Amino acid sequence: MPYWTALPDGLEPAERQLVERLRALKDERQLTLKQLEGLTHYSHASWQRWLNGRRPITREALESLIGALDVDGTGLRQLFHAAQPADEEPQAPRAERTEHAQEPDEPPAPPATPGTPARDTAPCQLPADTRAFTGRTRELADLLDRAREAAGGGPDGPVVVCAIDGMGGVGKSALAVHAAHRVRRHFPDGQLFIDLHGHTDLEPVSAADALDWLLRSLDVPAQTIPADQDQRAALYRERLAGTRTLIVLDNAIGAAQIRPLLPGLPGCLVLVTSRKRLTGLDDAHSVSLATLPPDEAAGLLLDVAGLTRLSPDAPAIRAAVGLCGNLPLALRIVAARLRHRGVQAVDGLVARLHDENARLVTLQDEDRNLAAVFEASYGALPAAEQRLFRLLGQLPGTEFDVWTAANLAGTDLWEGERLLDSLLDHNLLIQHAPERYHFHDLVRLYARTLAELDPPAERAAALDRLLGYYVHTARQADRHLNRFTRPGLPAALPAGPPVGPELPDRAAALDWLRAEQENLLTLVRHARAHQRPDAAGALTGELSVFLRFEGRWQECVSLQRAVITTARETGDGWAEANALCDISRISLVSGDFPQAVEACELALAVYLGLGDRLGEANALHELGRVRYLTGEFESMAEVHGRALALYRDLGDRRGQANTLHELGSRAVLVGDYAAAATLLQEAMAIHRELDDPLGRAHVLVQLGRTTHSTGDSAAAADMLAGAVATYQELGLRQGEASAAKDLGTVLRATGDHQAAAELQERSLRIYRELGNRHGIAGATEELGLARLAAGELAPATELLEAAVAIFQELGAQQAGANALTALARARHRLGEHGSSEALLERSLATHRTIGDHHGEAQALLGLAEVRTDSTGPRVGLPLYREAHAMAQRIGSPADEARALDGAAHCLELLGDGAAAIAALREAVTLYQRTNPSLAVSAALRLAGLEHAN
Repeated sequence: MPYWTALPDGLEPAERQLVERLRALKDERQLTLKQLEGLTHYSHASWQRWLNGRRPITREALESLIGALDVDGTGLRQLFHAAQPADEEPQAPRAERTEHAQEPDEPPAPPATPGTPARDTAPCQLPADTRAFTGRTRELADLLDRAREAAGGGPDGPVVVCAIDGMGGVGKSALAVHAAHRVRRHFPDGQLFIDLHGHTDLEPVSAADALDWLLRSLDVPAQTIPADQDQRAALYRERLAGTRTLIVLDNAIGAAQIRPLLPGLPGCLVLVTSRKRLTGLDDAHSVSLATLPPDEAAGLLLDVAGLTRLSPDAPAIRAAVGLCGNLPLALRIVAARLRHRGVQAVDGLVARLHDENARLVTLQDEDRNLAAVFEASYGALPAAEQRLFRLLGQLPGTEFDVWTAANLAGTDLWEGERLLDSLLDHNLLIQHAPERYHFHDLVRLYARTLAELDPPAERAAALDRLLGYYVHTARQADRHLNRFTRPGLPAALPAGPPVGPELPDRAAALDWLRAEQENLLTLVRHARAHQRPDAAGALTGELSVFLRFEGRWQECVSLQRAVITTARETGDGWAEANALCDISRISLVSGDFPQAVEACELALAVYLGLGDRLGEANALHELGRVRYLTGEFESMAEVHGRALALYRDLGDRRGQANTLHELGSRAVLVGDYAAAATLLQEAMAIHRELDDPLGRAHVLVQLGRTTHSTGDSAAAADMLAGAVATYQELGLRQGEASAAKDLGTVLRATGDHQAAAELQERSLRIYRELGNRHGIAGATEELGLARLAAGELAPATELLEAAVAIFQELGAQQAGANALTALARARHRLGEHGSSEALLERSLATHRTIGDHHGEAQALLGLAEVRTDSTGPRVGLPLYREAHAMAQRIGSPADEARALDGAAHCLELLGDGAAAIAALREAVTLYQRTNPSLAVSAALRLAGLEHAN
């Protein structure tokens, strides 16, 4: 099968059907494009454009094909006529015909408009149309519409002026000339063309000289042309009055050059091209050209190179197109090289283009030079804009805003904005989003070559201003994110006070950091490579919390290790210890507990050596968090107790709140719910005092867990839903995942298995995107329990096995023991009693070792259920009673209810109906508080027991 590109979106239905019929006809006859050329005498390149919908087929070519293939052409002719606009029939440019073809006659020109000065022939000065015009469907259609408006307008209508702007090499002139050829027969009184040399190495043509040329072109004798520009303009307008004339004013320097060259009355069409946005032409219709889309750019390259058999998706072609930045002039230069050297030269040319130092040199031939095109645009700039253009060329990043520009140039915001607007008007910048700018890749290379010619001292001063701006603003943003006071003095700014945006709250801080994160990270590496480790270290520290929130953990650890290396070389203990603390926090989140412990203990030793009590408290706090996740609860309590005492001595309220929260979390896990409530409420009070919504959300999660464990599932669900909403509002996905997981746990316990599973899937998806293995394991376990509650035994078992494996890899004892209990429940449901009992014994041993009483109660309940089923009620009953005592001790009514329910079952089997009724009645009361769905089923069993006894 031949390779067909997708037809353009803008094709009319009839034209699309015609192309599809022609493609089918070619395929049926199994013809190549070369064979079509031989049969019809139209070039294979023309047939490729026609059959790919890039240009309408001509009547002559269609008739030639119908005759050559001897087919009934009725349907094809009908589609051809239906595809033609009411007032236009496309004609093939001469370049599309082979030497054997007869050039179709131009349609007869309409009679000259009354009042047109008599002359033997109307001037036709249009340059030849390009052979391989590609794309620009929307822009071309726009120009054709304007041409019809100009040709058909009444005497009271406006003069139609279309101003085409775009960067150098983007194809403005090609579009204007191509459109002019398409519509020239609508303007029978002449087609004028003048190159105004706005951006060349020649002096721009003055309006007076342009008028002299245009008047001569209109058969005005030279001796009668006035010397005065205004008189020339008046005579020009007089000669054009009442005519239908097309005027192409190419390569204009500005609006002042154009205004005298505009007709005074309607009927004429003026096409203006300029690298500058001609905002001064108030009534002009603006057409701004961007670079070509990748598919059209590849098509242009292959068409001009004559490599039509090569797929546009070939990796080398895609690479060449990307390195040319989809810029038509660059593509044509590369294509010209390939046309003479063939397909075998593609890889070598791509290799040269990959070399940024050689790319602009490669993009030139004997009469085209891309660097010279950019040089002409640069030369037209005022001095202040030229300076900013060069300064922007040394930016390490790829995009920027007005604050960046202002600090680079050492100006205020308003001057920076003016300079950027000027560069934008000259099409040397691209505005890809509100207040965000970037260079075209090739323009950026040109700007960089100019920047390297500036004096080193000036370049260094600009870099200092840039570093100062980013360090200052990142520090302002970090104050809204960081939950700890950073020990040591903040690094001095590399330059004086910068100008920067206001970041009044957390949302503004996150918006700025997310917009600038790639620039910030690139600047860190740039500063380190240019012997500015102080600035690199300062930026790394200010970015650490943000990168942790965003899940860019390995990148952050790598940057912090570079800070540690430099700090050890220079003896900067605070920088070393702070970086170690940041590594510990990231390692904790990512599940690398050994690395977290190592970094934290090293940081603690450095802080102690410095005598920095705040740093000591921060390191102890982090060390306690590691102990918490590894199930070392007694050690955690001791370490966090020391941290809390230090924070209280220092008066650090945020540190106190954070540590109280961690101690409350521990109390929840070990089943000391009364202590947990006290600690968490104290932490909540401080977070409210500090107006800290994130801190409040963290505490709310733990309060939700506590409230659920003590039997009020409805209140717990409300708390956790509020935490989820807060995390979403703050843009903290890890917090959202954690709270969603806990909310799913509560809903599972209340019997809403579907909602529980959906929340766990949401949590798991976020944790996977962040790469948080501990979170992945926890959400996987909870999803497995939701599936188990819904009766989906096989998928539940698979999920729980995966969770156990991850927790074991991480060395998370407490969480891993909980997962063993959950897996044992699934195995029990599958009838694998021996396997289930072994898992529960392992879980029980771990919980007893680490002092997790809640986990111990859960394991005892599971073991009681398994042994009752496998050995009998006499073995199970003592375990249920032990579990009940533990649940009472820790204040867990949900576990009390389960233990009483199980004990009632054993007593019933043993024939003690009265004791069974008493136990089950108490269980129903507790279920009504903790799990209404289980309360219903237990009440029905109770009624049956009471009836039987």
